[in-house]
Amino acid sequence: MPIFPEENDFLSLFESEPMLYDSTSNSLPFYYNEATYKFSNGEEAFIVKLSPSNGEVKIQVTQLSSNRLLSLLNLKRVEKFEITADKKDRAGVLLTVVNEDSQQTIEIDFKPYFKLILKEHLTR
Repeated sequence: MPIFPEENDFLSLFESEPMLYDSTSNSLPFYYNEATYKFSNGEEAFIVKLSPSNGEVKIQVTQLSSNRLLSLLNLKRVEKFEITADKKDRAGVLLTVVNEDSQQTIEIDFKPYFKLILKEHLTR
């Protein structure tokens, strides 16, 4: 079962309200819903789509001044989503993807500017 932060943690991290896939059912827990967050750091615009129960994370980053796509990350098997920084001037996460013979860690900074670091570690 994938490990993701609580809904309130994402509200604080992204400083925006999510658009929920199923917004009609108040009884559906956040973990089983799909949430899309749209926000900016002043330089880049982000669209983050989360499906915690499925371990799916999609992050699209575009440059605000030119609307040019900088990065698109579409992950289907995120085992762990950790918030590494959640301050007014710094925001970042660490995603862990476990494969059969390797583990990938993806460090992403949203503020003060976008940065992505992907590392793969062999587990066998």
